[in-house]
Amino acid sequence: MSEYSRSSGTFKNYTIALGLVVAVLLVMALVVAGRSGEAIPTVEYRPDAEALNEVADHPVVIPSEELPEGWIPTSSTLDLSGPVEWSVGFATPEDSHAMLSQSDDDRIVAGRVRGAEYVGTVNVGDRGWEHYDNGDDWRALVDEGEGMTVVLSGPTTLDEFAVLAESLQALPEEEGEADDESDDEGDEEGDEEDSDDA
Repeated sequence: MSEYSRSSGTFKNYTIALGLVVAVLLVMALVVAGRSGEAIPTVEYRPDAEALNEVADHPVVIPSEELPEGWIPTSSTLDLSGPVEWSVGFATPEDSHAMLSQSDDDRIVAGRVRGAEYVGTVNVGDRGWEHYDNGDDWRALVDEGEGMTVVLSGPTTLDEFAVLAESLQALPEEEGEADDESDDEGDEEGDEEDSDDA
């Protein structure tokens, strides 16, 4: 007579099934843990901003050093061939994306707004921004200043745009240019003193 009982067979099958489920869950946990440790590729955008600053007839704005942790620059493109245009993309702390774009041609607005509707004006930092929103997954802030249009666009929240907008500052002039200007001023003052002595 066989020693096999129905209850021991069921328990054995249950244990095997449970072991398989646990193994699958462990594999999934390892995959998720491995992916969360992936580094987001970053770019250095300042060289593009400095190149734009050399040819632009207007102040170029960049995020300040005080931009909070979690804002990671992921792309930077510069086009000097026609109307100048520079864009820098950021991964944001809320796992979204935002893009800062600048151009001396206001046609940049249509491409960055992507059909979102004008909903009003918001004041952030020292600027009044035109606010565009499609009501779903795309919004933009636009500042059409003298000689330069600045656009913040992307699927992120208005709060994150406000953080980016508040951090914007004019790119400082090249040290050499600033020194040349101060030397020129000094020379003019010296010439005036010489003419007074005469």
